[in-house]
Order: sequence, then structure tokens, then C-alpha cells
Amino acid sequence: MKKIALFVFALVLSAGCNTGCKIGDKSQVPELDFETANRQAKAEFAEAKFGIFIHWGIYSMLGQGEWALESQKLNAYEYKNLAAGFYPSKFNATEWVTAFKNAGAKYLCITTRHHDGFSMFKTAASDFNIVDSTPFKRDIIKELADECRKQGIKIHFYYSILDWTREDYWPLGKTGHNGRLFVDAPEEPSEITPEFWQQNALWQHYIGFMKEQLTELLTNYGEVGAIWFDGLWDCEYQPYGQAAETWDLDGIYALIHQLQPGCLVGNNHHLPTFPGEDIQIFEQDLPGENTTGFAPNQTISDSLPLETCRTMNNSWGYRIKDTAYKSSEELIEYMRKVNGMGANLLLNIGPRPDGTLPDEALERLAAIGEANKGID
Repeated sequence: MKKIALFVFALVLSAGCNTGCKIGDKSQVPELDFETANRQAKAEFAEAKFGIFIHWGIYSMLGQGEWALESQKLNAYEYKNLAAGFYPSKFNATEWVTAFKNAGAKYLCITTRHHDGFSMFKTAASDFNIVDSTPFKRDIIKELADECRKQGIKIHFYYSILDWTREDYWPLGKTGHNGRLFVDAPEEPSEITPEFWQQNALWQHYIGFMKEQLTELLTNYGEVGAIWFDGLWDCEYQPYGQAAETWDLDGIYALIHQLQPGCLVGNNHHLPTFPGEDIQIFEQDLPGENTTGFAPNQTISDSLPLETCRTMNNSWGYRIKDTAYKSSEELIEYMRKVNGMGANLLLNIGPRPDGTLPDEALERLAAIGEANKGID
């Protein structure tokens, strides 16, 4: 093992799970026992058929997609300076949600924090967020959650467990090796066991950070339909069971269900579902097909509602050169196929850095809305 860098030593000393964030107004969250709330939420989700996915963050300013920090091999410290220029002056939550609802979407899933570590909501756990680090100073997650509630559609929160900019996240997987002065892992992945992580103060600090943010999201933003995790696939060398222990999935899932019994848990890990998950997710694929090659070991659950997430063009986040949008007819046909397999379609849009939705996306939403008229 290499020595821990001095500049992160103070972080180690303060390690631990801190979930003591202020509890917000939960008066809009139904008070039901877990079994009842979970059963009802799953049934409602299974009937939703169609949702909108939004990948949006400071990476949109670069026009290179949500992986710009990684794909362009940018320095993590320099990348964080982008926040000072993020000012989406044309963002209008009412316009967004109206377009989604008119298309027939029953829920919106928005990136609260992607792999770059930037939080699109006000958080006490990190100042690298839209309120504290940008001149915009508005909590767009709150604005969207309030507008979704007003217009009668559910709000879901995407949350990355992978982080390319935090010092307490150890980059043990395929990505995130981008100039950070981090604590190195053992040379051989086989040496990395759940016990290693459980005894590592820095890693436990990161787990605590995630729990603190999840607590904020589930107490300060009203009723949340689902938490949609992403990033577990980065540490693909870990066996199925070890991954769950390393990431404390039991503890994280239990926290979510404790805070909001009706909040569903989904995890885009490309594996068979783990205990505590309520939704099974398929990325860019019909359930069970694995045409992408992402999920050779993923089998279709016979007990959970299913969801397929898919891009309108070829990118999740805004990519200025990606004009290869699928036609409205192709998207409508794909939605019918997904629904015919008993799954929901979560259709993605990457907003521009000014806060507007691309014209091509709006055109396709309008066409989908026409096709969905009269369909429950």
C-alpha cells in the first residue's frame, strides 16, 4: 500500500457516517408501513409505462456529453472550476415539466449528482453544488420536484455512487484516474476485500457522504418516487456479493426505505438484482437482450417492475455535435416494444447549458404525446 497523502489526512480524521442533515417538510410524504407503501409504489410504477430521463450538469457547458471529464482526460481540479461559469438563465421548470407531461410521461428522473461529483441541489455535504459554487444560486432539483408535484407527475432522483472529483472516493475501477492526488489501492484487485473497505476510514467517509446526501434528498424535497443509482459497474472485478458489502448496499437501501417507505430503489449495475432493490433497470436495451454487451450476467427478474433507459440521440448529456436523433416513429415503436415486454421506457434528453431543451427533443416529445393520446 502506498502512503496516504498528507493533504487528505484531515479528511480521514473526520471520517464516519454523518447523516445529521436537517430534516425538511415531509408533510407531503404519505405515512404508510413499508410493506404497504412499497407494494403500492411498485404497482404504480409498473403502470407508468413512460418516463423522462434528464442528464444535466456543468458538463453541458463543454458540449461533450456527461463523461467529458473522463473522455477528454481533463484534470479533475481544473474541471471543478467550470462551476463558476454555470448560469442556465433560460431554465424554466414549468416549461420542462409541461412538455414532459404533454408527451404522456408519468415521471421524471433527473441527475442530482453525476460521476463528476457536482450536485445539482443545495447540499450541506459538499460546496461543489449548484447553489454554493455557481452564480446561478438556484436549486433546480427543488424547482423541478415542486413543479412535478404541481402537475401531477412523479419525481425520481438519479444518484451516482461513482465520483471522479472527491478525494475520499478511491478510483479502483476503470474510470476516474484524472489527476487527483488520491490514496492508491492494493496493486492486485484480488487483495481488495469487503473487510479492507470496512476498515478503511477514508472509504467509510465517502459512504457517509453519500448517506448524508441521500438523507437530504429524501427529507427536503417532498415525496420521491425512486432513487436511481449508477456507477457500481465501474468496479467490475468485484464478485457479486463483495460489491454489495463494499458499497454497503444493505445500509443504503435500508436508509432510503426508512426515510420514505414508498420510495423505490433501482440500480443500473448490469447485474442480477440485489436484495432491497425494487426496480430492475436495463440500459439501452430491451429487457434481457444485452445487445450492448453491458450485462452478460443480467437475468430478468420475475418479481420486480422493469425499466429500459434509452437516449434520443447517441448521448446522455448534451453533446453539441450529436445530431443523430432517432426519428419520432422509431422512438414510438421502441416504446411500444418496451411496454409490450411489461417494462417502462425512460427516455433521455440532455439539456443545453443555458437550461433549454434541444429543439429536436421537443419535436419528438410532441410526436410521442400525439401517439400517447387516449392510451392509459
